[in-house]
Amino acid sequence: MFIYGIIFSLLILIPFNSASCDNGTIKDLFEISIYKYTYKLMRKIYQDSQSNFVVSPLSSWMLLSALSLGASNNTLQEMTKEAKLHPDNCFNNLYLQYALKLMKELSTLTASTFERSSTIFFDKSLPIKEYFLRNVSKTGVCNVREISFLDDKVTETINELVESDTNDAIEEMVTSVNVTGVLALMLDALYFTGAWKIPFPFEDTTTDTFYNKRGEPIGDVSMMYLCDKYNFTWIKKIQSHVLELPYGNGRTFSMLIFLPKISIKRLISLLPTITISYIFKLFKVYKPDFITVQIPRFKIFSSINLKKHLISMGIKDVFDYQQASFPDISEQQLFVSNFIQKASIVVDEDGEVEAIPQMTLLQSRMFFEQFTANKPFMFMVVDRNSHIPIFTGVYTEPSICSRGENSIDDVDDYVD
Repeated sequence: MFIYGIIFSLLILIPFNSASCDNGTIKDLFEISIYKYTYKLMRKIYQDSQSNFVVSPLSSWMLLSALSLGASNNTLQEMTKEAKLHPDNCFNNLYLQYALKLMKELSTLTASTFERSSTIFFDKSLPIKEYFLRNVSKTGVCNVREISFLDDKVTETINELVESDTNDAIEEMVTSVNVTGVLALMLDALYFTGAWKIPFPFEDTTTDTFYNKRGEPIGDVSMMYLCDKYNFTWIKKIQSHVLELPYGNGRTFSMLIFLPKISIKRLISLLPTITISYIFKLFKVYKPDFITVQIPRFKIFSSINLKKHLISMGIKDVFDYQQASFPDISEQQLFVSNFIQKASIVVDEDGEVEAIPQMTLLQSRMFFEQFTANKPFMFMVVDRNSHIPIFTGVYTEPSICSRGENSIDDVDDYVD
């Protein structure tokens, strides 16, 4: 019996350890890894801000993955554990290829705008190993630039680089405070405005009241209106209605809007009980149906100190002068001084084609189910095929947003 027990144990272990590292095996693993990292990061950000924010967990994960190519010892172990990296470099390389593919596909979405600038800056005083530079370059997920942080114009230089990379969508990426006494700095800048598969008629947008979680009016929003066929479901596990609004041709990317009957804080805490794949399985069960949709026109710009949140999640050594271990980056001791992400998202009426006339709101309410986002909600921009979230955020503080206001000078939120 003892011998049989040993053989049985080995048979169980062999399939796991000999899993083949190829594109056919990574989809589910990658989805789980990114989703876990996403909801943990969202929880930290919302606990800190309690207000509107948008973040790209995927983009920050890509930068961390690139940095991990030069890490070792406990520094690497923390990154692997908390950023949900795979212990096998072969899998991580495929993860990065998959992530980069999603970013490139989003940038080609019809009638939409997606800009991204992701860079690891090292001070010129550090001799950076060619081995590390080659490995990061092979991934293609971010830039590595050497710069003198002692230069009087370093702030201006970095900001000009980010503005150029994002076609002026993201300005003033750093201030002088961010570049003082720095050896390594990680910067991530993203801007997205998507064109809906079915546009919202501009003439139907009205000024409506927005309420807090207690049902008390807290301000006004520019409420867009549309009645059409959408994926829509109630998810008991997270006590939320979830609506899918497809972008472009509807085959690749969409926005999921979570309208909870509970607080946003509670909703985020319950995200581990589901997956995005689970949501899409429910969509298949219930099929698209006519829904009366009302969501605010909004834009959110967030500047997020990822260093603070990653340390809180358990990624500490990366930012610790004494503990950081990056022997494959440089022979000299280095650590990352800061990790900043600035992200901007615009949600308005625009679509790939012109909007068609709609029945009145009163008429649609008589016949169809309603999805009215006039209270705090959460959103995710996801890839419909891999179920990977690219942007996530929450909308809790209302404001009137004029059509075409894509400048980041007028922002809904600033998270420091």
